[in-house]
Amino acid sequence: MAELKYLPAGIRLHLKEIIYKITDDLDKYYYFVFEDIPTGLKVEKLLKNENIKSIPTPNEIFKECGVAILTDNKEKIKEILTKNNINFEIWKKENNEFKKIEGNIKITSCKIN
Repeated sequence: MAELKYLPAGIRLHLKEIIYKITDDLDKYYYFVFEDIPTGLKVEKLLKNENIKSIPTPNEIFKECGVAILTDNKEKIKEILTKNNINFEIWKKENNEFKKIEGNIKITSCKIN
């Protein structure tokens, strides 16, 4: 469970995910994931004009919590994040399974201590 201060963002992301699942095929996107929730929320703001989707990190990638940024323009998002010194991993769903394409970060727990 995420820290309570992230609860509103989590609710917002889950609602967006429901809408996206109804209106779009999320399997066609690249999933960018980050070390922690604050970084994911920062990236969401940084990329607000870049035609991205943001959802909770899928359980198949990290069971706890987090923010995933979805895009079909992998190289542009990768360039922006690298330029801003933001660590990330890139995942893609293939044959109904998530596979890591790039990156190696340590995703931190979201549990309340």
